[in-house]
Amino acid sequence: MRVFVLALTVALAVCIGKTYVYNYEAELLGGLPEEGLARAGIKIQSKVLLHAQTQDTFLMKVQPKIVEYNGVWPKDVYTEVAKLNAALAAQLQTPVKFEYANGLVGKVYAPNEPCAAAEDREC
Repeated sequence: MRVFVLALTVALAVCIGKTYVYNYEAELLGGLPEEGLARAGIKIQSKVLLHAQTQDTFLMKVQPKIVEYNGVWPKDVYTEVAKLNAALAAQLQTPVKFEYANGLVGKVYAPNEPCAAAEDREC
């Protein structure tokens, strides 16, 4: 049991100043799950950059790409949503700082000012 706990402790260690890169993908589809029927939904593919400032403080930056599906399953293809991608890029341009310790996210620090696109109701 001691070896297992030691392995978990070592595996969760981070290198200060190092940036960790993750690829994240999520898909949300609506409709009946049968071939030949109409379905609609979105798929989010993003690159997540986590920069370790200290042992428990990180900066996170997300670079998303959103595609939509609207058609007959599985014949039709996903199409890119340029307007939504531009609005999200404006929102996620500034990195978010957060505290992380013992598997829990603590305080999250983000800018107070809304993005310029929020005034145009695009955010």
